[in-house]
Amino acid sequence: MTQTIDMILDPLCTRLRQAGILEAPREARLIIAHVLGKTYESVYFNTEQSLTNDQLFDIASLIERRCQQEPLAKIFGHKEFWGLPFIVTKDTLDPRPDSETLIEALLTHFPDKNRALNILDLGTGSGCLILAALSEYKDATGVAVDMSFKALLVAKANALNLHLADRCYFICGDWATALTYHFDVILCNPPYISRDEILSAQTLHDPDSALFADKGGLAEYERLAIAVPKVMAPTSLLFLEVGHTQRPLVQPFFEHHGLQLMGTRWDLQGHERCLILGQPQG
Repeated sequence: MTQTIDMILDPLCTRLRQAGILEAPREARLIIAHVLGKTYESVYFNTEQSLTNDQLFDIASLIERRCQQEPLAKIFGHKEFWGLPFIVTKDTLDPRPDSETLIEALLTHFPDKNRALNILDLGTGSGCLILAALSEYKDATGVAVDMSFKALLVAKANALNLHLADRCYFICGDWATALTYHFDVILCNPPYISRDEILSAQTLHDPDSALFADKGGLAEYERLAIAVPKVMAPTSLLFLEVGHTQRPLVQPFFEHHGLQLMGTRWDLQGHERCLILGQPQG
């Protein structure tokens, strides 16, 4: 018997709820839409559409992956950030809305979008920060650094898809240790979760190297505090993501190496998420 979207929706939702998925109807429709190559709205309003056996198999397979707490971004292979589509894989951190705080802070401190900024992104991952920045500053150029060659391949693919590859260069390396050029802007979302912290099963689908740091999550901030000032001019600014309780712990590392806290920015949950650091003025 031919099955329709309407006929399979309730069983799919039940399976997702059993696995602890809170937004089961929405996620079931998103998975169906992905398999069919249609929009969420099309699936929502056309529930009588018939499904082939291959489509039913693919839907069931993706539902089971979701029941294993694999994030939808990893299942679909893409995630939106700053209104832009980004390819994501098991080798990249899924872009978080919290990280958009860095782009908001950048736009506040450099309001002239025609300025030809030189932007450095340390630990670029999917490239979401540097490419979002370049999409706003049409005359800017960027350098993206990551230790993971596989992550850089994803970032390069995103640059090509967003037509920004001609303004962004990619380097496989460890933070800024191999760089001698001075940049106007440095963006960085380092790993800052303590290895003792218990995370959700969904989060653990991201690479460990993008999540965890030694010394209670602070080790990479210590290393960055040494490396970053070397690539900063007197007017450069560092936009640094931190865990929501880490600002008092992270700030002294950078002050010890000559940088001053110029401001902070809060995320949508009211957490202090972005530190803005620069050379002391005056």
